[in-house]
Amino acid sequence: MRAVRYTRTGGPEVLETVEIEAPEPGPGEVLIDVTHSGVHFADVMFRRGRFPLGLPAVPGIEAAGTVAALGDGVTGLEVGTPVAAVLTGFGGHAEQAVASAATTIALEGTLAGLSPLLAAATACNGATAVGTLRGAARLAEGERVLVLGAAGALGALLGDLARSYGAGLVVGAAGTPQRAALAAGRGYHRALTYGELESQAMELTDGRGFDVVVDPIGGPLRERIRPLLAVLGRHVVIGDAADRDTSMAANQVWYDSYSLAGYNLGALIGRRPDLFRAQFAEALRLVADGTLRPEVEQIGWDAVAEAHRRLEGRSAEVKYVLRTA
Repeated sequence: MRAVRYTRTGGPEVLETVEIEAPEPGPGEVLIDVTHSGVHFADVMFRRGRFPLGLPAVPGIEAAGTVAALGDGVTGLEVGTPVAAVLTGFGGHAEQAVASAATTIALEGTLAGLSPLLAAATACNGATAVGTLRGAARLAEGERVLVLGAAGALGALLGDLARSYGAGLVVGAAGTPQRAALAAGRGYHRALTYGELESQAMELTDGRGFDVVVDPIGGPLRERIRPLLAVLGRHVVIGDAADRDTSMAANQVWYDSYSLAGYNLGALIGRRPDLFRAQFAEALRLVADGTLRPEVEQIGWDAVAEAHRRLEGRSAEVKYVLRTA
């Protein structure tokens, strides 16, 4: 079967399209005939060696298609059923991929009209957006929300979702005026550059600060966020695009009366697959009914490396989805 693969870590140039053997599902697993696979920032981090992954590796943590075969013990799915899945072992950028049945959802009933393109685009980002705002942030009606990285594919979903969950003010922030302008059209009441945050945050929040800050960026920007939080505000860390960790003093959380929270999709799947599945299903429903509107660009095999370059360079403006069939 055809697949995108890398045999060493490094830049996007290590990605190649090759013929490899098809996988087989084990107990509790599903083999999927993949038609669409989302390109996610996790693919970038693993490809450049940020986290250990056995080599050679096939990227792709999001997939949609139809069930090709079932491993022992799998119930509730049948061969031929349309599905969307999150692949904890990666492998989605291929004509066939294996997923855990626990992270595979049938596109039936209220999800029957959801296209595999949008399902693959939503799998990780949608579940992360729901889990971040409903779970880690515990967003309440009328609260003020700041989303960093607002011009990206996940940022677009977070803006729409925060408003649909009843936030009173949703502000997006991005690295340049051009990307801030892009975020302004994606569900945000206001959009700022990172350089404007300190000068405008308090005016926008009537001097109280943000109840929730969603932070996928990290680095020096993460260190600047604390003074922008309201009393009892929640700083929710969901990524480290800057690839630079920071240290935070636990006593500062006590002194300033704020909370530091996090959301990691992999950790949730590993420890609470039932909770992840509920969040994944909610995200798919919200896309199916039009509440969430991911902006998607379908790409071919030869464009995966370029999609990685744009994600890594923070110039991506849409969600890239590989069409595999």
